[in-house]
Amino acid sequence: MRLYHFTSLGHLPVIVATGGLWRGEVPVGDGSRTLRATWFTTDPDPRGHGLDGSAADKREVRITVIIPSSDRGLKHWLKFTRTSFGRLADECVEQLVRTGGGKRKAETWYIYPDLIPPTEFRAIEIRRPDGTYTHMEPDDLAASVAHEGLEEAVRADFSEMRARMPSRAA
Repeated sequence: MRLYHFTSLGHLPVIVATGGLWRGEVPVGDGSRTLRATWFTTDPDPRGHGLDGSAADKREVRITVIIPSSDRGLKHWLKFTRTSFGRLADECVEQLVRTGGGKRKAETWYIYPDLIPPTEFRAIEIRRPDGTYTHMEPDDLAASVAHEGLEEAVRADFSEMRARMPSRAA
C-alpha cells in the first residue's frame, strides 16, 4: 500500500538523523494519553487534513513509503479507535475528524507503530510554491536545518524509550 507522511522541512533532518519515522503520537482513551506510531494517509494531497494548524508547515515535505496491507502493524485509524488497544472517546474522534477535513479525509488515515528507516522511503519530496511536489535532491536534504532544539529533544526521547525497553539477553 502506498502511503504518505507529511512533515515540515525542519523535521526532516531529525527524521533522517534519528533513524527514520517512529515518533508520532496517536491519542487513545480520553485523548490525554498517546501511543507511539507514525501517521500516514493514502491521499497524496495534504490539503484538508488539518496539517496547517501548527507553527511549522507540516505540508512542506512528503515522504512516500510502501507498507504491505497485510502487515499486522498497519492500522486503519478509524477502525483502530474502536479496538480495545486503540479505543478513543467518541468526542475525541469526532473532533479529530472535524479538524482533519471530515470523514472523507479520515477514511484515508493509517498509523504504523514500527520504525521505518530512510532506506525504505520510496521518495522524499518538497513542496513547490504552486503546491506540487518535486523530488528532493541530496544537496537540498543536506542543506536542510532542523527546528531549534528538536534533534536534542528527539534523541532524549529515544534514549528514554530505549531505557524502558526490556534488555535482550544473549
